[in-house]
Amino acid sequence: MKSVAIIGGAGFIGKYLSEELLDKGYQVKIIDVQKPLLDVPFEKVDILNDINGLTSSLKDVEGVIHLAAIVGVDKCLENKSQVLQVNLQGTINIIKACEINGIKRLLFSSSSEVYGDGIKIPFAENDEKVPKSVYGKSKLLAEETLRLKADSHFIIRVVRFFNVYGTGQSTNFVIPKFVNKFIKGEDIPIYGDGSQVRCFTHVKDAVKGTLLAFEYEGDVYEDFNIGNSRPITIMELVEILKKKIPAASSIIHENLGQNGIRPSDIEIYKRIPDTTKAERLLGFKAAISIEEGINRYLSNM
Repeated sequence: MKSVAIIGGAGFIGKYLSEELLDKGYQVKIIDVQKPLLDVPFEKVDILNDINGLTSSLKDVEGVIHLAAIVGVDKCLENKSQVLQVNLQGTINIIKACEINGIKRLLFSSSSEVYGDGIKIPFAENDEKVPKSVYGKSKLLAEETLRLKADSHFIIRVVRFFNVYGTGQSTNFVIPKFVNKFIKGEDIPIYGDGSQVRCFTHVKDAVKGTLLAFEYEGDVYEDFNIGNSRPITIMELVEILKKKIPAASSIIHENLGQNGIRPSDIEIYKRIPDTTKAERLLGFKAAISIEEGINRYLSNM
């Protein structure tokens, strides 16, 4: 399989994934509502409202990687109905377009948000999933829809990303947001006490795991946690950044549920992946530490 369409390929992860696929000899087409930065074949398609255009755009590819979504918990809070439409119905439309074109392989980018706070820590792929946000719920519903569609003629792969970051990411996300504020000497807003635990995954590692999952031969449906297994708190992240960016910034603690900040009932307090399955079946293990990843981020600004 050498011709791949990346739906949502103009986005942050899509750009890095497109470059990696091109380096490995794939023919890449990007399908998105915005024009990509890369000079590759591109078709502007709305996956929610243009099923005919979507079907036509996939007629000459062998595989599909589906990255398109409304992302960001806070952004999704403001557009709950649209989130369900784009993230779920958009995925259903992609499934239909793949079926019409006889496409045999589809990878779907999901999220650690599907686990919620989890029944146990770290989160394993077969654990019960209890998403708290509309974003997490929309991703889980899309996963379940895909699982039902998987068969020997339609191979499905799902990757669940854990806090991906890197150069080019929007400042709506925590690492770019904090770096930007440190550089400007602005106050650093911390939600609650900053004890929330995350496993930040450099985009290069996320892309490596995604491609391994896409190419993996196995059962008709496979899902993988793609993340860094080193947990740190938000306050520990701030301390790492303080050492790397001399600044006069102050830490400001903001209460969850106040002044437009997400409510506490959708905040996830510990988000740690069990990557045993990805290590065993894909040979994947995140290689870039948070310190090295931040160094790369700063050197490419």
